[in-house]
Amino acid sequence: MTQSPCDSPLVALDGYEPGPELLHSIEAAARMTHVPRRLIALYCRHGLVAPVMDPEAGGWFFNDDGIRALRRIEHLRLMCGMNFTAIRLVLELLDEVERLQRELRFLRRR
Repeated sequence: MTQSPCDSPLVALDGYEPGPELLHSIEAAARMTHVPRRLIALYCRHGLVAPVMDPEAGGWFFNDDGIRALRRIEHLRLMCGMNFTAIRLVLELLDEVERLQRELRFLRRR
């Protein structure tokens, strides 16, 4: 039985971790994630990812969480064939899992 790329854990997408204060222009985000600018704008309009600066305030900029989200979105769309509604649901569930993992680590340290 062949394993599909969608069966692989999304943890593999988490390799990028520079400083938390770093901001990336939409052009840099497009280069880093291999996602065209127009598609990034579409993801923003559908609420899948949010820039940290409004386009009217000088351009779209993304922090590291935004870069990570763009990579996850693109993986889910291309490798798993998910539509935007499914991607939004998966992203919300992944955020909840990460929150619960942080809470569990905190409680174990007490």
